[in-house]
Amino acid sequence: MEKTNQHRVELDASPEAVLESVAAAADLWGATWQPESLGGTLRLPVVRGLWRGVERCHVAISARGSGTTLELTVEESRLQVNRSAVVVLLFGGAGGLIVALWPFFPGLMPLLPVAVVLALAAWLLVVARLRSSNPGDFLKVVAEIDNPPSNANEDNEQGGVNEQLD
Repeated sequence: MEKTNQHRVELDASPEAVLESVAAAADLWGATWQPESLGGTLRLPVVRGLWRGVERCHVAISARGSGTTLELTVEESRLQVNRSAVVVLLFGGAGGLIVALWPFFPGLMPLLPVAVVLALAAWLLVVARLRSSNPGDFLKVVAEIDNPPSNANEDNEQGGVNEQLD
C-alpha cells in the first residue's frame, strides 16, 4: 500500500529545539528516529481503525522568520488488517443477524441469548476500542512538547480542578 502525504506545522522555536522535540516525541510514540542535518527519517507506528502498521516518513525542518516549519512527508506505508478483530466482528455480525431474524424464524429463538452475547462482545471488544494514530497526530505531539500549554502553571497555582473546598 503506497501513498504519499504531507503534513506541516509551524512552531515558534529554533530548528535545533524542534529537532530535540521530534526526538522526544518519537521516543514517546515508540517510533524510530534517525536524525540528519535539518531533518531525518522516521519510522512511525500507525493505527487506522482495523488497520495497523508502520509508515516511513521524511522529516524536513526549515527556519522561517522567528520560528521553524516542520514538514513530514510519508514516503512508504505498510498496513495490515487486524485479523483477530475482523473474526470477532464476523461472529458479532452473525449474532446481530440472528437477533434481527428471530421474529421471522421462530426456530432461531433458542440461539437468541448466544446471539446477543456475540453481538455485544463484538461491540465491546472491537468497535468501542477502535483508535487512530497518524502522522498528523505525531506532529501535534511535537507541537505540544515544543509549546506546552500556558494554562498548566495557572492551574497549579490555583489548585487545579481537583482542589477540594473546605
